[in-house]
Amino acid sequence: MKMSADTLSSLKTRLRGPQMRWIAGGVGVLVLTALVWPRESVSSLASVPSALELAPADVATVTQTTLEMRLPFNGTLTPVRQILLNARVAGEVTEVRAREGEAVAAGTVLLRQDSREVGARLAQAEAAVQSSRAELATSEEQADKFRTLAKQQFFSRNELNKAETQVAVYRSQLRANEAAVAMARKELENATLRAPFAGMVAERLVEPGQLVMPNTPLLRVVDLRELELAIQLPSVDISNIRQGQKVTFQVDAFGDEQFTGTIVRLNPMAKTSNRKITVYALVKNPSQRLRGGLFVRGLVRDDSGSAGLAIPVTAVQQHDGEPGVMVVRQNRLVWQPVTLGVRDESGGRVLVTQGLAAGETVVATRVPHHRAGAPVRYAKAATDTNRG
Repeated sequence: MKMSADTLSSLKTRLRGPQMRWIAGGVGVLVLTALVWPRESVSSLASVPSALELAPADVATVTQTTLEMRLPFNGTLTPVRQILLNARVAGEVTEVRAREGEAVAAGTVLLRQDSREVGARLAQAEAAVQSSRAELATSEEQADKFRTLAKQQFFSRNELNKAETQVAVYRSQLRANEAAVAMARKELENATLRAPFAGMVAERLVEPGQLVMPNTPLLRVVDLRELELAIQLPSVDISNIRQGQKVTFQVDAFGDEQFTGTIVRLNPMAKTSNRKITVYALVKNPSQRLRGGLFVRGLVRDDSGSAGLAIPVTAVQQHDGEPGVMVVRQNRLVWQPVTLGVRDESGGRVLVTQGLAAGETVVATRVPHHRAGAPVRYAKAATDTNRG
């Protein structure tokens, strides 16, 4: 709706005087109020973190207890003694006596290669040895005669030196030929493959008639009487692991039957990929029921028990590589670094040796670290519990 020029002129005339001054003053007050109004209150309200509502299952009380360590693990059984037998000489495989799954005694012949060429070289080297010995004997006899004649001054010193030099030459030739015999015999011996220890044939990689070169894999032999478990454990638990500790495990093939092992060594380095330490356990297997390569599930155990303050495992979080928990103090979340002790993964609890006191309330669920400082509000069902 548009106003005419006369109407606007009439309004200006009416607003002159005291009324105009009153309106101008009101506008000035509003502008001044906007300029001096404290802005800090707006920013402070915006920075207040939102409250975190917790249910009864979200919190736990730090309690004094005795805990037995139970650390679960998965692993694979590996024979302590196993060897991949390679070809030592080139030649055709003429005989393979062992098949996969067969038991073999130490020294049993497992495989033979064609050794006719090696045998011929051995005979030639032995003949050379015989010839060198005969030549050496003749030259030594002649040198002895020359020494006798030289003493009687019937023979020149130069001729005697030549004879003695010839003896040295034949002696060197004899040693070289004897070394050739030893090498040929070793090569002939290497054409026959024997079991280095008692065990079982796990792999047969060649068949008769194949031509193999040195270092070609032929057979794998394993000894199942002792097996090893390589277990990866979190680095935070390594302080509770020691040599001689027992491990118990199950194998799917044997149902609920329990097998045991003993920790024998710990790797000095953590894996860079997951910061875990590899622990090795020895498993005695005299009946050879367990086989290499079987997957197992088990527990690292310590039944002696350790006393301390226990919290749920789910309450522990990592920040900057250090463990800690969210503690409720004065109805606010507080990040508290802790030092951990014995862990019972199967029971879902862990001991805290530093950082907490008995009776404190910790958050048992994962809460982001940036929520530290946020107020806590309990659900109605949890309020009565925490008041008590």
